[in-house]
Amino acid sequence: MELWQQLIVDGNECFEQREWLEAENYYYLAENVIAKQWQQDLENTQLLLAWVASLHNLSALFEAQGESQAALRYLTMPHHRLLTMLQQRSLSENFEMTMYRAIKVTLMPLLEFSQRHPICDDCLAQLQLTKQWLLNSQPTLH
Repeated sequence: MELWQQLIVDGNECFEQREWLEAENYYYLAENVIAKQWQQDLENTQLLLAWVASLHNLSALFEAQGESQAALRYLTMPHHRLLTMLQQRSLSENFEMTMYRAIKVTLMPLLEFSQRHPICDDCLAQLQLTKQWLLNSQPTLH
């Protein structure tokens, strides 16, 4: 098991025990380790999804503590980063398809979050536009 995987497991155990500070520390450490590895290999799907998961874990942690603004921040960070990466068009064609799927992974929790907690109207409208864009964007293999 890789270090970041063990850190997430340890964080999840602390989360289940409601040991919030310890869980937060494990999730931050995991995100840091993953981000460093991912920077060296941006088209690594496992690291991409692990990075998203580590931030989503932080979001769940803060939401469980009633800190909805912090929770929202950790949902929007990966979503915006992936959108930016896709728009820069510096990825291989095969990985662009992976990015479309990964953006769906970041979008759905944001839409679900918006049903539980109020977010600004402009933000919600942008999320809906992104959802439509994803539904209309059908990348093709050449």
